Amino acid sequence: MSKLYSFSDYDKYMSLKLDFEVWLIIAYFLKPFILKVSTIQMGRGGVKSGSVSGLKDMVYPNDFGFFIAFLATIPVLLLVFAYAKRKPGASGLVRKIWHNGRTLLIMTAVLNMIIIFVPFLLDLTHRINMLGWVQLVIAIYIIYYLYTKQRVKDTFADFPKDDPDTAET
Repeated sequence: MSKLYSFSDYDKYMSLKLDFEVWLIIAYFLKPFILKVSTIQMGRGGVKSGSVSGLKDMVYPNDFGFFIAFLATIPVLLLVFAYAKRKPGASGLVRKIWHNGRTLLIMTAVLNMIIIFVPFLLDLTHRINMLGWVQLVIAIYIIYYLYTKQRVKDTFADFPKDDPDTAET
């Protein structure tokens, strides 16, 4: 256990936990799922269909961008899977996904930047709206954050040690 971090920064396996900012980044990247669930819930509440689709259209002006955004969340879903399985005795695949977590998040940020421009480049829309530019700035900041914060590097380098009592011989 490093002296750089407080005791509360570690989980029950004495491995660094994801910090609040990384959880915010994960939630941000999962926005297609959050939007889909929220529009379904709003539709159940009797909200007019125009209001329900307006929420999605504000962030993703066309369905193609929304579909690509779902595909872009695959690296984050892999990371969430690895986080759920992050414990002593985890498989090599889980360890590999976890140790590449920062790369997966950066890759998702780059994919989110591309998503902003794909509909424009395919001539599905004639301009990038203001929210698209805001998303671009957020993606650039996320990349900067993930590259520069030592805590992020240390968290993805850390993985619970295998318990020698439960290790197979």
